[in-house]
Amino acid sequence: MREHTALRFLDGLRFGPMHRRVWWLSAMGIMLDGFDFFIIGVAVPLIVAQWSITPFETGLLTSAAVLGAIVGAAVMGPLSDRIGRKIAFRIDLGMFVVFSLASAFAPDIWWLIAFRFLLGVGIGADYPIAASYVSEISPRRLRPRLLIGAFSFQAVGQLLGALVGLVVLLLDPHPEAWRWMLAAGVVPATAIVILRRGVPESPMWLASQAKYLEAAAALSRFAGRTVTVSEIHDRSPSEGHAVLVAATRTVPSARRGAIFSARHRAATVLTSAPWFLMDIATYGVGVFTPTILAALALGSAANTPYIADDIVSTEGAAVLDIFLVVGFAAAILLVRRLGLVAMQSVG
Repeated sequence: MREHTALRFLDGLRFGPMHRRVWWLSAMGIMLDGFDFFIIGVAVPLIVAQWSITPFETGLLTSAAVLGAIVGAAVMGPLSDRIGRKIAFRIDLGMFVVFSLASAFAPDIWWLIAFRFLLGVGIGADYPIAASYVSEISPRRLRPRLLIGAFSFQAVGQLLGALVGLVVLLLDPHPEAWRWMLAAGVVPATAIVILRRGVPESPMWLASQAKYLEAAAALSRFAGRTVTVSEIHDRSPSEGHAVLVAATRTVPSARRGAIFSARHRAATVLTSAPWFLMDIATYGVGVFTPTILAALALGSAANTPYIADDIVSTEGAAVLDIFLVVGFAAAILLVRRLGLVAMQSVG
């Protein structure tokens, strides 16, 4: 008797059209996350000038989405284990659409901070959901590169945020131009939400819920051929059909505290500590890059100096963001040769 679990079955598949669709829609969500986290840095000088907000309010405005992302990741990650990847995959970007639009029409600073926080909840939710989805449907041999490739679009989003901010400033050099910046992500986000409706549920999640018929149907879409649920005894599967052997119980799930056990503690530290340090640079400093560069900018226009400084600083930030894209591209190319641990150490 030869048994194929859902995971082994997925590992043996070629990277087909449905794999590409799920990967692309996951990467696009991460791109929008990077875009929105960065665009606020371009918008802040204009908001400060229009509403004369205090440094404390400025810091809270800039960090509101990051704080919301902590909540979103903590809540929606476990929730997606209960309701499935497909539904959660649409809820998070639905929040992006609603609260991006609400931010663009915010009547004052405190409403804007509140909307940015709720927007951050959706952004934070997208990270674990997208990562789980890509990981669960990716063939094992391609999994590291596909995950790195998906998350590399965060850098693309940051670069796009700088370019969109620059275009808006050049076309509409007015204090309220920040509203166009914050609304800019609504159109692509809406399109991605609609396209995500057509993706199948994660076969691994369905199998973990003992929904074997649904898991087989989802696997069929990834395999490009019919997948049946059956027991294999002494007979071979019919020609043209792949076989998913269903267990009689649900797939066991690990305790959340297991990542801190002696067996997994080193791997947990290796993955979480560098990510934590990277986020200090990315969000603690990187979001403020236009503001920092604006403070260093020389030769402002006499009538609207903050807009001229914002243009100069956004141009500089766009140049810096190119290095993020280069770094991700290097990781994608070198990860198979150097390995995950070496790449993490070098990073």
